Amino acid sequence: MDANNDKKALDFAFRCLGNREHSRREVIVKLERKQFEPEVIERTLRKLVELGQLDDRSFAANYIRSRSKKKPSGYYKLKYELLQKGISEETIREALEDYDNSTHCLNAAMKKLPLLKGDDRCRKDKMHRFLLNRGFDNHTIRETIDRIFSS
Repeated sequence: MDANNDKKALDFAFRCLGNREHSRREVIVKLERKQFEPEVIERTLRKLVELGQLDDRSFAANYIRSRSKKKPSGYYKLKYELLQKGISEETIREALEDYDNSTHCLNAAMKKLPLLKGDDRCRKDKMHRFLLNRGFDNHTIRETIDRIFSS
């Protein structure tokens, strides 16, 4: 055990976490890129968890909350993004349990609506593509478009 390497790894991890919250997998990748030994990485992760600085459940919940405010996305896109960040399926399922896909779809659509040009058919098509790219399912998209364009 090299106490100097442990300290360097922990200091580096704290700097990363000081910028924004990270998932366990993201911290591992960053430490691996810095070429820390696997044992050093494991000890660093244990210390971070012990200090309450590394928690995938908290990370997932905060990620969803943040993304929903800035750039509302659908269940499927959020799930994919969290999987890419190394969050387990179970943790994602728990984090998205109360996610209101319809409300977020409507919010995204209302932000986009003033920017759409053309006749109603063209605007509906553009809106559909936009919401689909944001990860919303077809059923929710159809309900949202019907709601927006019927009023």
